[in-house]
Amino acid sequence: MRDSKIGDSHMSLINRDRINAIRQANDIPVRELANIGISRNRYYRYLNNENDLPAEGFISLMSHLLLTGTEVNTELVNGFDTVEGLIIALQEANQKHAVDDIKDISRRGYHLFRNTMARGYLRVASLADVLHAQIVPDEHAQIAKKILIDSFEAVTIWREMDVALLAPIITDIPVERVADYLTIIWSKHWSHHTMELLNTMTAKFLVMLLGEEQLHREIFNEVASWMVEQPRDAMSFAWWSSLVDHLVKHQWENAETDIQVVEQLKMHDMFENGQDLLRAWQNYVSTVYDK
Repeated sequence: MRDSKIGDSHMSLINRDRINAIRQANDIPVRELANIGISRNRYYRYLNNENDLPAEGFISLMSHLLLTGTEVNTELVNGFDTVEGLIIALQEANQKHAVDDIKDISRRGYHLFRNTMARGYLRVASLADVLHAQIVPDEHAQIAKKILIDSFEAVTIWREMDVALLAPIITDIPVERVADYLTIIWSKHWSHHTMELLNTMTAKFLVMLLGEEQLHREIFNEVASWMVEQPRDAMSFAWWSSLVDHLVKHQWENAETDIQVVEQLKMHDMFENGQDLLRAWQNYVSTVYDK
């Protein structure tokens, strides 16, 4: 069953009651809003969800209330409609291949972007479009993917949301740019969930490198060493470290044993990605030796 929170287009994206409370707390009379082009009638229609404000009107209102972009996200955006909330909902919808929910999250992301001008929402919407297109071919897929890929150039501080956005499209980005991103990401401390994601996406990146006509050996060796040398303070991290260490040393039987363990434990993602990495590594080595 679809989540009604996602599909309900009448649900306010912004907590409009909170806007009014902030206005009252700051002793700003409604008539004063006319100075920024928002009439009394329009303001109350907005509060009652009878209309929306254009982007410039919303920005003017936030500025008049002395709210920063961060405060808009923390004070006004409904819990489900934070960037993190949308990412979680999108991940759940993608796991279920819930096409309609993914499409609704895309629409919601674009709507929130238009209302808040926060680029995080645009990136979530673009990711939703990419994931939607992977399930159902879509003529806008390439445009959405390009917007998402280009957005990473503006990232100066990497957060868990950025890692989650990068993971599904890591093999669509030029090798040198991914190497730059991973250099920063691997140097930071992350939650257990994000570290699991980082190991998986790094394994996919290694598979991509092994499939290139000419191996970027310096990048490959550095990336592989990150996985081997990572702290083994969790079963999944220790598993990836062990697997890549065996692959580096061409200990194929040991690597096969590692993969059989996670298959028996029904850790499907680790099994599939580990198997892909083993095959790609073996194929590369056999090709080099054949030459």
